[in-house]
Amino acid sequence: MAYKMDIAVAQVLTVCEKTEFACADIYHYFANLFKEEREIFYIWLKSALERENRARLFALVGKLRLDDVVEAALLDLAQAEEILKKVRELEKKVKEEPPAVREALELAMELEQTLDAISMEKVVQFTESYQKWFLAIMNRDQMELLQNAYQQFGK
Repeated sequence: MAYKMDIAVAQVLTVCEKTEFACADIYHYFANLFKEEREIFYIWLKSALERENRARLFALVGKLRLDDVVEAALLDLAQAEEILKKVRELEKKVKEEPPAVREALELAMELEQTLDAISMEKVVQFTESYQKWFLAIMNRDQMELLQNAYQQFGK
């Protein structure tokens, strides 16, 4: 049974997509900032691409609005907008005052904790038939990657 997605769900998905792309922009900025350090450059690049993929997943779910994919939004629009605001403020801050590698990694780990609130399973409730499919797509090793980089390069 197909139904039209509630407008509130669509709005939350759009804000989450924007947030993921804003985070990817920060990581791309860090990749460019540390492009001379090959290993850390690749960590930032991988992190940025991962966030872009998550943004595209939010966009995909939003485009499936005429199907029976999403039952409800679990995240309030105001909460999603607050997270987007924090990410944009961080982006402005790091561009005004470029951090050293250690600080960039610390900021990224804090950012990952903030973005945990917009992980797909915390944003929407999928219908049973789609739940496992969408959650299997999500890569959950981002924090581990950053923590390992911090141990290696955050001296």
